[in-house]
Amino acid sequence: MTDTASPSPATSAPLPTRRLLRQVEEEAKAAGEGPLTPEEVLRRAQAALAGEADASTAGPPEAHPSAAQPDTSPADAAAPDGERVPPLPPQAPPVPGAPASVPQQESAPSQEDASSDADTVSGDAAAEDREAPLADAAPGADSAPAEKDYGRAGRNLPVAVAVGALLGGGVLASLVFLPVSFVAIALLGVCLAMWELSNALKQSGARVSTVSTIVAAGCMVVATALGGQEALWVAFAAGAGAVLLFTLLEDLHRRGNAVRDVCLSLFALTYVGLMVSFVVHLLSFDKGNLLVICFLALVVASDIGGYFAGTALGRHPIAPSISPKKSWEGFAGSVLMATAVGMGMAHWAFEAPLWTGVVLGVVIPAFATLGDFSESMIKRDLGLKDMGTLLPGHGGVMDRLDSILPTAPVALILFIFLPGFLPAAD
Repeated sequence: MTDTASPSPATSAPLPTRRLLRQVEEEAKAAGEGPLTPEEVLRRAQAALAGEADASTAGPPEAHPSAAQPDTSPADAAAPDGERVPPLPPQAPPVPGAPASVPQQESAPSQEDASSDADTVSGDAAAEDREAPLADAAPGADSAPAEKDYGRAGRNLPVAVAVGALLGGGVLASLVFLPVSFVAIALLGVCLAMWELSNALKQSGARVSTVSTIVAAGCMVVATALGGQEALWVAFAAGAGAVLLFTLLEDLHRRGNAVRDVCLSLFALTYVGLMVSFVVHLLSFDKGNLLVICFLALVVASDIGGYFAGTALGRHPIAPSISPKKSWEGFAGSVLMATAVGMGMAHWAFEAPLWTGVVLGVVIPAFATLGDFSESMIKRDLGLKDMGTLLPGHGGVMDRLDSILPTAPVALILFIFLPGFLPAAD
């Protein structure tokens, strides 16, 4: 009855340092084992210490159990990396006949205490290493539903085709039967696109003046439809001044970053409002509705040709750091499809030379692809996958305008200078 209880396995191993715990976690990650539980981290670290102790103490005579067990405390785990709290002096062996009921003051921590200390230390180490926190290993952490994988298509193709056909059919019908109704569609699209882009840019911490930019962009579209090119530039100048004024007033009230907020607000107005106004300006020409149809058909053909060619044959990405799915094979498909559409439109709709269709089929896909890359860079910088969710299978309105917006002024210039698309001046 006077013999002391033999030390349990949980208390026979010393507590590891924080550096060793973090090293065990990193080795588990490198081996592909994923985040470990705090108990598993502690067990592996203690096993590593036990192995080192056996290697360093091989040969000396066996000491008393209480002397062979190094005294550690939970403060050892909280010590700085690589440092240990000096062990307490070893206690004298129990005297025969002494009462065994007197508890020792400095006993080794129990398994629960050791696990708790290891949990705390591992949590500190995980806070320093954000790549794989130990909290991810908690039960139920992987219970969140994973995003559905649509394969190389990257989207729900049937839904995307249905939504695209509905939008394209509506726009085509408006241009064929009542071209002025296209202005209403453009006005609705520019307001929704401005709202999406403003909300997306706010992810950077900026405060874009959403209301003033939407109103200014809408006024630019209406002014272009009513007064042509001159009215467009007047509306753009007045809208830019209004956006500047409202943004500065809002920043004075909330003490924001005025320079950043003004620049992003004017960028949104130019990128969406001005580019859509160029498309509306095409209606002011003779056969303006056919010019808009030709332009939109070229952009859509570029997207469709690039999508199918890239999905089936894509092997060499153009700029993998920006958009890994954009390949040179897909761009070749865009050029071929757009060239066929351009030659057909040039011959049957405008009676223009066939070579003008080839020019359109090469230039339009090039700028449409640059537009895709531009928006991909914006979304990557903001940490977004899509600009919105208004269009199922496509994302947002901005995700459908990404190749149209920067291509609109280029198409306007090509239609002016290429023969056959606009009537010759008297």
